[in-house]
Amino acid sequence: MSLNLKRDQIPPTEAKVWKLNLEEEKKLTFNLIVPPVIFQKETYLKLTGENNNRVRIYLGLEPEQKEGKYMLCAYAVSTFLLGSGDVYRDYENPVFKLGRVNQDHSKSNEVLDNIRRYRKWRMGELDSDNELAVFRKYIYPNAFLMTKYELLDIFEVQGKKEAQIGFGISKTMHTMIYSDIKDERSIDDITSVFNFSDLCPPVCDTSSIFNSDGDTE
Repeated sequence: MSLNLKRDQIPPTEAKVWKLNLEEEKKLTFNLIVPPVIFQKETYLKLTGENNNRVRIYLGLEPEQKEGKYMLCAYAVSTFLLGSGDVYRDYENPVFKLGRVNQDHSKSNEVLDNIRRYRKWRMGELDSDNELAVFRKYIYPNAFLMTKYELLDIFEVQGKKEAQIGFGISKTMHTMIYSDIKDERSIDDITSVFNFSDLCPPVCDTSSIFNSDGDTE
């Protein structure tokens, strides 16, 4: 039976595999806690603006640990197309931390610190005693450049006020964007889910302040 999928929508069976893959990685390399990552329509409108900019989401780690694990966090920034190519540059302001309530962290010193802390985890530097940690750089990206379609569909077509960003793994970790909000999702959750952001690396803004540690591997 063929499915009538929207643009950039993941087939339910594929989405289930992605989630299963991430569950397997929790036994190996993904030793993080992921709180709900909520993207609010109000934030989306501020970032896309009149020019209909795209949004890039950077991953970070909170400085505090819970139950011996770091907490993942996410920051959204606006991007603009440079010239006629496929290079998207980041605007340095505003920067929003995505949680139950999106917060403007444009003047916060913690943004770059948290992003750099995640990069160290990704490169296996935070827990070098874990022999599998060195493989994280092949699985987990630094950031996600979102396409216009999934967010446009959820916020404008469906009229939702919030979208939830989850994660799953094909060969690398991807975003999975939901139009409903849940604290926990079962593997068999058949809610429609969107994807197909461009991963950083390789699609990075190397001149961005958010890449100021120089690590773009």
